[in-house]
Formats: sequence, C-alpha cells, structure tokens
Amino acid sequence: MTKRVLIVDDEPPVVEVLKDFFRQFRHENSYDTESAKDGAEALIVLLRGKFDLILLDMHMPRMGGLELLKQIRGLGVNVPVIMITANADTRAAAEALGGGVFAYIPKPFDIRHLDHLVALAISTGSSV
Repeated sequence: MTKRVLIVDDEPPVVEVLKDFFRQFRHENSYDTESAKDGAEALIVLLRGKFDLILLDMHMPRMGGLELLKQIRGLGVNVPVIMITANADTRAAAEALGGGVFAYIPKPFDIRHLDHLVALAISTGSSV
C-alpha cells in the first residue's frame, strides 16, 4: 500500500533531497510525496488529504514548524511528525518533543538515521 508523506520546508534543495530519499533509498516501499513551503501552505494540504508521515522544518516564513505542529494537534491530527531543523537548540528540541513530534533531528542529517526514523514512524504511527 502506498504511504503518503508531506514534506514541509522552505528550502527547495532540502525538499528535493527528501523526495529523492523516498524515490531511491526507500524504494522497497511505495511512497507518494507532497511538499509545502511553509506551515500555512502545509495546513491547507493537510486539510485536503490524509498522510502517513510529515517531515517538518522548524523555521519557515508565515508559519513555522512549531506553530503548524500546534495547529495540527489542535485539529486532532495524529500523524507522526519528524522535525528536521538547522536549529540544534535543546530548548527548541524539548518544545518540539513536548508538542508531540515523533523525532527531532538536526541538519545536516545522516540519511541512514532518517531511514531508520521513517521506518519506525510509519510502522508505529497512525495516519490522519
């Protein structure tokens, strides 16, 4: 069964790396990826469809990752979220984890570590 993944990041090169990851590295499973450039756009995409996983940047224009996380949890959306961020601040990590993210990983990230987290999130998480 195809898994749906929403990639939310304002940096196009990061979005492309993540899309390539699902096309090439996780090729044994079928993934359909969509992307949004900020939290406000992601909220609209989330309201239109169901997702099995969200990969979320913390700092973006209009609506950042933590605000989007609060919004989707407030709507009762229980999809696993992996927050990927250039911010290695432990306070921000604690806030993200307290907000219900499945995992928090700093950029640059190791692709094998991301692969492990995606597999865990997909196998243990619930879809929207």
